[in-house]
Amino acid sequence: MANGIPSLLGKIANVADTVSLLASDAQIILNMFSGPKWGIFNLDGTIALQPDSIISLDAKREWSVPTYPQEQGAFQSYNKVIYPLDTNVRMTKGGTDDERYQFLMKLSTLAKSLQTFNVGMSEGQVIKGVTIVRFDFRRTSTSGVGLLTVDVALREVRVAPSPAFTNTAAPGGADSQNGGTVQAGSATLFGPNTVGFQ
Repeated sequence: MANGIPSLLGKIANVADTVSLLASDAQIILNMFSGPKWGIFNLDGTIALQPDSIISLDAKREWSVPTYPQEQGAFQSYNKVIYPLDTNVRMTKGGTDDERYQFLMKLSTLAKSLQTFNVGMSEGQVIKGVTIVRFDFRRTSTSGVGLLTVDVALREVRVAPSPAFTNTAAPGGADSQNGGTVQAGSATLFGPNTVGFQ
């Protein structure tokens, strides 16, 4: 302090820290009221299924390395293939009998459809393009009478690209196209121990 004027440098730093903390607190409070972060959502971001709460979310990503045997016990690995992602969401639904009934009917309708969904998590990560492949729940006289606990299994759907065809002046100049499975022709004998296929 010089000539009765207090040092302001330390005070300004404290004010900046306080403003920063207030801004982050305000963001947390706004996020509390911004809607669900966990759950199963439509592709446009709207909630597809509205449970009371999400109990757990499991995701499994798996790869396979195909191998084939060689001579003298050796093997050869030749590729790495990714399997579709499997996700399981455990959720609960309480309320009246009618509310639980409507929830199960909505879940059943979504499971029968070909619709794809996104599974959201609070960190902002989204599992995209999954469809419901199974759901199950269990109720007993001592558990689940007024509160449903439902497991919803989802699997990733990969959409194949449309085939591209080329226009040619002569059919013989067209690129060969994969038309699906090839059927075997009839067998023809070329010799007493030889069989060839056409």
